Amino acid sequence: MQEATLACPHCHQAGKHELQPFLDLGKHPKQKLAILTDSLFTVSCPSCAKQFTVLHELLVVDEKQHIGLLLAPQSEARELDGSAIGKEGLQSYTLRLVATTAGLKEKILLLDSNLDDRTIELCKLYLTMYLEKPDAQLYFAEHQTQADKLLFSVLDGNGALEGSIECEDELYEQLLTTAQQVPLKAGFFTAVDQRWAYEYIRNSADR
Repeated sequence: MQEATLACPHCHQAGKHELQPFLDLGKHPKQKLAILTDSLFTVSCPSCAKQFTVLHELLVVDEKQHIGLLLAPQSEARELDGSAIGKEGLQSYTLRLVATTAGLKEKILLLDSNLDDRTIELCKLYLTMYLEKPDAQLYFAEHQTQADKLLFSVLDGNGALEGSIECEDELYEQLLTTAQQVPLKAGFFTAVDQRWAYEYIRNSADR
């Protein structure tokens, strides 16, 4: 845990709070719910008792699956060297970089569903073109295994929920082989998102 002095946005009084910069899901599986419900990023003001959200850098790992997720809210980087994080053994991990808690939640849900995030981003790109809304943001919501469908939440350019859209598992399977051939730099946290998918398709067209 790390201690930080933060000003409450409600009463503007400064107070000391403990923030969690590292989390191993394998050792603390219950903390997954804390991420998915945002309670991990919620603190209570000691002066007015009101709660507020504090986004901070967080490294989430699963040592059993060799997966590392880095939440870096203030960073606009697309790649970050894993050796600079100060956590040993990350060179052999699958590393992903996210800038929002929504992105972090999505990565965790994909891990739980055993789905490849690169393939999911290519599916999103296809669905975005179908919607004819280039500014829409799609987030994986659920794998409906009985119906063989993937469900995505659709957000507008301001982040407001517009609805949902689904695609068949068949599309995922068609794109899986292609996505797995996309080279990613070993030992680097990489932002695999809709921008990544768009740049991959654009670069493929230029070859």
